[in-house]
Amino acid sequence: MIRKQYSFICAFILCFLSIDATAFESSKSVALLIQVDTTEQELSPEIADSLMRSMSTLAQRKGVADSVDIKVMNLNPFISGAQYVKGYVNSVYVQENSGEPGSLKNMVWRGLSSPLFSNRDLNGVQPTIFVNGIPMGQENNFAFNVQRYNYRKIGPETDLFTKIDLNAVKSIEIIKDPLQLAELGPLAANGAIWIVTHSGKSGQRELSVNSYYGFSQKPSITPVNAEYENMFRQPFYAKHGDLEDRLKYPGYLADSTNINYYGPSNWQDLYYKNSSLYALDMSLTGGTERANFSFFGGHKRNGAVADDTNIKTYHALFSVNMAPFEWFTVSAFVDANKSERKRNRSLRDQFAETAYLPDLSTPLSPNREIYAYYLDEYGKSLNNNTLNSVYGYLNFKFRILKNLSYSSKLSIDYTEGIRDIFWPSTLMEGSNYVSNYFGYTQRLIFSNSLNYLVPLKEKQNLNFSLSSEYLMDLYRFNYAKAYDGPNDFVKINVVNGKTDDADYLEPKGGIHVYRWNNKDQYRMQSFFGTAKYSYGQILDASLLLRLDGASTMQPDSRWLFTPAANIKWNLKEHLLKDTEILSALKVDLGAARIARPVSGSRYATGPQYSSNMGWSTEPGLVSFNGIAGISRPYNTGWIGYGIDWPYSDQLNLSVASDWFENRLSVGVSIYNKDDKNQLTLVPIPSEYGYVGQHLNGLSVRNRGVELYVGAHVLPKKSTLQWHTSVNLSANKNTLRALPNGLDELIVGDRKLQVGKPVDQFWLYQNEGIYNSEAEIPVQNGRKMAFEGIYLNVSDPKWKDVNGDFNIDNNDKVMTGQASPKIFGAWNNQISYKNFDLSFQLYFAAGHKLLNNRAASRYDFINNESNNSIQSVREIYHWQQDLDISKYPIYNPWSSVVPYRVEQDLFLENASFLKLRTLTLGYDLARIEGAQNTFRSLRRAYIYLSGTNLHTWTKFSGGDPELVEFNGYYTGYGLPLAPTYTLGLKLDL
Repeated sequence: MIRKQYSFICAFILCFLSIDATAFESSKSVALLIQVDTTEQELSPEIADSLMRSMSTLAQRKGVADSVDIKVMNLNPFISGAQYVKGYVNSVYVQENSGEPGSLKNMVWRGLSSPLFSNRDLNGVQPTIFVNGIPMGQENNFAFNVQRYNYRKIGPETDLFTKIDLNAVKSIEIIKDPLQLAELGPLAANGAIWIVTHSGKSGQRELSVNSYYGFSQKPSITPVNAEYENMFRQPFYAKHGDLEDRLKYPGYLADSTNINYYGPSNWQDLYYKNSSLYALDMSLTGGTERANFSFFGGHKRNGAVADDTNIKTYHALFSVNMAPFEWFTVSAFVDANKSERKRNRSLRDQFAETAYLPDLSTPLSPNREIYAYYLDEYGKSLNNNTLNSVYGYLNFKFRILKNLSYSSKLSIDYTEGIRDIFWPSTLMEGSNYVSNYFGYTQRLIFSNSLNYLVPLKEKQNLNFSLSSEYLMDLYRFNYAKAYDGPNDFVKINVVNGKTDDADYLEPKGGIHVYRWNNKDQYRMQSFFGTAKYSYGQILDASLLLRLDGASTMQPDSRWLFTPAANIKWNLKEHLLKDTEILSALKVDLGAARIARPVSGSRYATGPQYSSNMGWSTEPGLVSFNGIAGISRPYNTGWIGYGIDWPYSDQLNLSVASDWFENRLSVGVSIYNKDDKNQLTLVPIPSEYGYVGQHLNGLSVRNRGVELYVGAHVLPKKSTLQWHTSVNLSANKNTLRALPNGLDELIVGDRKLQVGKPVDQFWLYQNEGIYNSEAEIPVQNGRKMAFEGIYLNVSDPKWKDVNGDFNIDNNDKVMTGQASPKIFGAWNNQISYKNFDLSFQLYFAAGHKLLNNRAASRYDFINNESNNSIQSVREIYHWQQDLDISKYPIYNPWSSVVPYRVEQDLFLENASFLKLRTLTLGYDLARIEGAQNTFRSLRRAYIYLSGTNLHTWTKFSGGDPELVEFNGYYTGYGLPLAPTYTLGLKLDL
């Protein structure tokens, strides 16, 4: 506990000394706050014009099509910024694959930039989140190497988007322009989510209090018991089983008098419960023209309806902006936060953490009393998950000459994750378990910029800037786990604590302890210059030249030069000034080459050794028979010389227009994104001993169209107002090249094929069942076979694509894909007098999923005989969650494994439409006479909101969003339950 408190306090102090917030610009008389994204004060036309000509493109608004309506989204009980982005902006697809509060969200910008072979690859496709210009660090994936099962990350595994105080957010926008992304650097190669928080206002002090309370509604299910399970299995035994098979019938199903399994199935009220959620936030802003401040603080709790999961967050944000001199301005910002997450109690995740499988032949009982006893024993365990984070910066700006300015900024982002686990011996077949994880991500950025504005004749301006940026990331984790503690009351590692003893850290009491300590670093130095030309309100042209060097690249390819260019043409101002129905028409064309960061310092060293002494099923071993040693990195792959920078070539054309006095807005973007020369693991002959070799050469292309249409349907003078908008994103993903000129590459159960999407499934085509011997094809006296095994009656009828009378990998086909081809939303805001109503319909279409839950359910013979982690039966498996009429009754004892998941029998349509949000509000402050009675009252808004209210889909398993990163539906995603909240917002 002391370690946790001090680490958080030290991080808070450290980051408070390196803080930021808003940039400044000075006028002729007094310095003013003028960062466009954050200031809310009025500027004179002269100052505003000068600012617009000289400011960085990163401060310009990207347009309503790319921004989130914060006022509307703040009425929903969301705790992650990813939930704000979802459905409100095109180009970013957000998937909530679990309703567990604080769990990770999958975000993809303009298609997958690389294939996803495992969940450790997710970091490589996620867009970067910038808060007031600070790029938020991601967790490094190197901790995966110590795990046997990679279902979840070790550590708290909390969504880092939850560390952003959403109550303090003023705007969230998606940066699409390639030049702006290039200016942000390699961290923005997968896109950028640009977040700006509120700053202080000069001349006034404002106090706001926001609060809501609500609940999540538990689902209605149909629980089943052993009688249902027995009836499910009997057709298989009646048709295909023999006496030996019946003698091996599971004991918990064989005895129909066992009321623990054949009695009432009434477990659901202990697993599914209505759960409360609440929030209390406040803010205080104020100041003068020379100095202002803002403070935001808040606490939220969000609970799920399943497995008693929840998250609690605490936020404190402070910013101050000062202009002590006309030529000097300074701004500071710091955000400190903490989250505590109560995670699920799934057996699979527990066994994956312990890397230990008990006897799985007898599952949890569906009986309430028996399950309650299990929960009582589980209550003796620990599963604490804490995330502490502090980030901020300190920014100075100097006006050296009238048109020459210099700025310097120091930014820090520090995030630490802590997880403490203890499982009592009653849950571990007599052997208890404890583990401790402490890991952190530390980011330091020091940037400098020199800007020179050259005023030209006839409304022309030329702006030059030279910038440098140094980024240093440090990732570290300490992880220890132990078995066989002295008793279930001691829930920590026991050591003698005498530092004078050589073995003072060695555990006492016969505990078996395993420890891992590791760190990784990433350092990048960047130099870039920009030239920006503008001609009045008609034309803007920009050119950027950039040089990036990274510590993770090899010495002979450490630096990469990348250019970018952009041109913006205001057609309305230039050619169509007299066209009355057209309010605005702008064309934006940008192109850039952006370096892609390579995480993992091992790539820089070339051939190397590793301390890993394990093998594929035990990857975490660091010793041989207790003796530490080093070996070739056989399990992680060979890294040779000649590793080069990967990069992304991006082209974007956008057209934005407003019509009929800005009542109709239409925007279209067309893009091409080629992510080239990426690293991937290529299989090599097994005689070498390595799982493969890391090589450059993987290239992926994403092309797409994004459409935004927004309209104020009714006249501006009407008492009733309705603003409606639709955003659509369509993407086509194609693998363009593989290393060494390969046409295809097989990795596990995935196949990459040039010319195909990188997320396609590789499956057998199922055409039914062989009902008789006569139906099985025979050629030259030889029956159809599967991988050399002759097919028999009641085996699947898989298509023999190549006609060789042997079903194998050569007969698999590429079909479907895991990511949607099109997604978007229909958003609406309706107001009438003091009332307003808003709702969002969110959809995704054109993608598929593999129902692995159904495959495992039907493959019960193999799962139970192997006693593998696939054999785990959770308590919620005692419910009707499958359409059992869809699948033929194959012979489950067949050697061909008829219910294997890699066949289109389990491929389903994952398209869906959701009524995602619905809110009704009323502003009490607008009642006649209210502000005369309460003069300081600016707003008293009361509202009722609902989220995840209904899903329309053809998927047989319920919600098709609850799938894993690879498109496999396992049933482990907790429900995205409907929530209902009542809230109040007061502005004084």
